[in-house]
Amino acid sequence: MNALPTSVVAVLGPPASGKTTVADALADAHGAAVFRVREAAHRMARTEPIIAAAVEATADPLGWLPDLLAHDLARTALDAAVGRLVVLEGYPGNRVQAQALALLLRARCRRLSVIELTARPGTLAARLARRRVCAVCDPAPGGPRRQAATDASRPGRCGACGAQLSVRDTDRGEKAELRQARYTANLPGVRAAFAHETEMAWHRLTTDPGSPNAAACVLTLLPTPPRERTPS
Repeated sequence: MNALPTSVVAVLGPPASGKTTVADALADAHGAAVFRVREAAHRMARTEPIIAAAVEATADPLGWLPDLLAHDLARTALDAAVGRLVVLEGYPGNRVQAQALALLLRARCRRLSVIELTARPGTLAARLARRRVCAVCDPAPGGPRRQAATDASRPGRCGACGAQLSVRDTDRGEKAELRQARYTANLPGVRAAFAHETEMAWHRLTTDPGSPNAAACVLTLLPTPPRERTPS
């Protein structure tokens, strides 16, 4: 049996490692659908009272949703993107999510590639300290994600629209530290869950200054849009 072509890419990495940059590059190059748990939850919460209640009720300090709901959101996104490359940004986030995803992809005959982004702690801290976002240019459900260009003549203002820039709540203080600690603690479990997935590829890329451009490297690893095979 021939190996399945990659049709799902999980982009993993600590905060400020470049996940959104890589996900957006795949979306631009391949027309990929990009899945982010928080965005998907906030989008569906507009019309689904049960999801709205779950988003509102979460006691997790980072806003994480129960694993079962996160998996259901991922499954919905995958099933809605038949025939397209799907990029899972920051998902799976732990071993339980990874195990559920592996079973789902096997059932759907979809092959996964994981892109693990890394950078030195000092690099990550510096990026978080200077990252500013624009809620006008990036009105994503759950809050803006992308680094905004600053207006050179008006510090603190968006270079595209002139709106006031802000720091993401989870980029500051204890929440930033918790995001890093949680990622570090959960990554071994994600690796273990995928250990026996023989058709899965795992690529580790460094995004420190002076390293090859991670987005360009990923496009080289996945040079052509995937073709899907339906279950027999």
